Amino acid sequence: MTILLSLMLAAAPVPAALPAMPQDLSQVPVIDRWLGRRISPRWSEDVARQYRKGNCSGAVPYEGSNLLEIDMLFLLSGDGKPLKVAPVNAQCPEVEQFVSNRILGSLRGSFPKSGSAEPHWMRSQVRFLWSDAP
Repeated sequence: MTILLSLMLAAAPVPAALPAMPQDLSQVPVIDRWLGRRISPRWSEDVARQYRKGNCSGAVPYEGSNLLEIDMLFLLSGDGKPLKVAPVNAQCPEVEQFVSNRILGSLRGSFPKSGSAEPHWMRSQVRFLWSDAP
């Protein structure tokens, strides 16, 4: 390695370690009026398909239907880009993957900008409601 390359590498900023995932959701700020909370019910039939396979749990009866509420944690950069999406209580790997993919796809630009240089955790919730009645 040349001396110039060595000096350039030494001067390069070292990325800071990402903050650990919070264990206490009550300490994490809520994303006010997050678009995903309003849009997620549109994905209910996709989530219901996974539940009908019988490999998932966590939905509860609600007025003759099934209700699933998943708490979500988001590690966001200062410019509002999601660095990590973490469904907290999905109890179904397929639903976790589905929800994460949808959020990172269609809702990637829906997060608030903090202007901070440090990544930070925020939270919200997605909800699904479906009926299996004939």
